[in-house]
Amino acid sequence: MHALTEGANLFCSPQGNILFGCPPEILKRILSLHLPMPDTVVIPEKLFHHHSSQASLEFPLYHFLFVQRGLERKRRYQVVANPKQCQGISELLRVTVVGPMEAEMVKAGTPKKRAAEIFQETYYMCLKNPDNGGKAFEIPEMINFFPLDPGQRCEVYPAQDKMPAVFIERTGEAGFRVLYGEEAYEVDMTVVKEQTPSYTLKHQRFNKDAGRFTITVLGRSNGFDPNDPANGYLLNIDGHVVLWDCPAYMHQHLKKMRLDPKKIDTFILSHVHEDHIDVAESLRDPPFELYTTPEIYFSLLVKLSAVFGCSMEEAKRFHNYHPIDITQPPMTIGGAKFSFFHGVHAIPSLGVRVEAEVGGKKGLLHISGDHLSNASLDAMKEAKGIAPARYKEVTGLLTGEEDLVLMDAGGGAIHGDYRDYLGFETRIGFMHTGLIQDELPEQMELVESGQVLDVLE
Repeated sequence: MHALTEGANLFCSPQGNILFGCPPEILKRILSLHLPMPDTVVIPEKLFHHHSSQASLEFPLYHFLFVQRGLERKRRYQVVANPKQCQGISELLRVTVVGPMEAEMVKAGTPKKRAAEIFQETYYMCLKNPDNGGKAFEIPEMINFFPLDPGQRCEVYPAQDKMPAVFIERTGEAGFRVLYGEEAYEVDMTVVKEQTPSYTLKHQRFNKDAGRFTITVLGRSNGFDPNDPANGYLLNIDGHVVLWDCPAYMHQHLKKMRLDPKKIDTFILSHVHEDHIDVAESLRDPPFELYTTPEIYFSLLVKLSAVFGCSMEEAKRFHNYHPIDITQPPMTIGGAKFSFFHGVHAIPSLGVRVEAEVGGKKGLLHISGDHLSNASLDAMKEAKGIAPARYKEVTGLLTGEEDLVLMDAGGGAIHGDYRDYLGFETRIGFMHTGLIQDELPEQMELVESGQVLDVLE
């Protein structure tokens, strides 16, 4: 049994590895300790502690699916939780991994044409089941849930050869017992103090004075990088403070920056992947003024209802929601003009262009959000995975008039490629990655957590 962080332990056996507790960025902690990866996770009764969700399953699941190649090996991820939690976690992972259905987006308020376009794109990118006619994998095909009340037990790994079966027995709300042959291991997932990330935060005091148009990098990387925080930014637009996404340990970021959360005027959510929002971290009293699109807000409500054990209607109390309608003219927020657009990603995702005049100077900031590379978009167009109008829309976003661009360079199947932009003369900061091998042109850089970029430079 390996102690990982407050409320989280890893049990390893020849048959498989069990993660007890699932706090934010627990995958990063396991990677930093060079421990085996889990294929089973046990969830406590209470799913939030000290600002943070305790149901951060997304990246451990991704690792199982894509690195451990679980589906190719005809295996399912395993989740042990109480019966009520199983349904909520299943829905949480559905909107996070697969994305909302077209009808759900329309019902939430997304224009019908745009909902059809987004669903066409996300369905193209989702995992397909070759044993089911190439249809998208559904959550029950990827995850085996074990509903477990106190006093009950389940077999998570059957006996193999001379190795005994492995059982998990629930002894209380946060108490479990692992039974391995004649051996028994007690596990207590009670969280009594704040959990901490696997990296060091490097922020300086946040300057929220008027007369500035700056963007502070909270994190530049992703959920697989143990050395850097995940994505998020704080903008100062002439004294109006805007939070773009809310990564794990957000309250610790703000404490390091000596910024009271109540001083944040606006919260914009680009999408609901866990490396962009820990839903528990996004709660504030009074609630944040939240700007996002209807389909992203719907997905957020699904996640909030699962973590806090409430209905989606009740979950609306956590934020003051302001819907973004992509089909309408730009929105004015804090005196600046925000022109939002849908990127192309595994689930609905936002980018933005922000125009502001501060101190007699005009500045234009472009944040790509999570968005595909040109090669992936071309392949998608060829396979009719994206509508022609959408392809034209998302491949012509940069005009050369930008003062600063923050661009997704995460690579892989669902992110951008920094090499697409090396011919540009625009000042570009690359993000969503911890490493770029090539030497970049003078006006380009890989941004760093804690860095403050002046749009009006």
